[in-house]
Amino acid sequence: MNYLAHLYFADADDHHRLGNLAGDWIKGRLEAQPYPPRVVEGARRHRFVDSFSDQHPAMLTARRCLGADRRRAAGIIMDMVNDHFLVRHWARYGEVPLEAFIADAYAGLERTRPLWPAPAEPVISRMIRHDWLGSYGNLEIIATALERISGRMRRDPGLADALPVLQRKYTALEAQFHQLMADLDEVLGPRR
Repeated sequence: MNYLAHLYFADADDHHRLGNLAGDWIKGRLEAQPYPPRVVEGARRHRFVDSFSDQHPAMLTARRCLGADRRRAAGIIMDMVNDHFLVRHWARYGEVPLEAFIADAYAGLERTRPLWPAPAEPVISRMIRHDWLGSYGNLEIIATALERISGRMRRDPGLADALPVLQRKYTALEAQFHQLMADLDEVLGPRR
């Protein structure tokens, strides 16, 4: 899962949201982290959601659907595309309008700025400044983000030209997303 999904699966308090969002930047044993308990709990949920998603049959099917030549890139692609589907189907999953959720998430992240892990600071700042979360509904923007990620890699594993395959496999990938979301919502239960 990517940024929007991690915020969606977080509880509605600022610290838990930060932990969920910044989970990839909080390294090592969580018990040894210098963060408030709710940030640590959020990072723990982030790790759970990632592990659950990576092993879920729907995501295994979706990654195979992208083709053998994208095997190394499939996880990154699906993380981004799942955020796209979450935006597109927000009315089905979200309890408040998407724009209100995003505005609240950005405001909460700003309130927790002193706690941001140093490597996360430039990314979260750009996310807020350029409204990444609100832009994920556009598949072409997802494709552009994947191209940018590939440009930071020594060798492109199949990210730069993902748009045509995403367009061809859109319906199948969307169905896999809904299966994953249903199971994650069931396992995690209601957020507070």
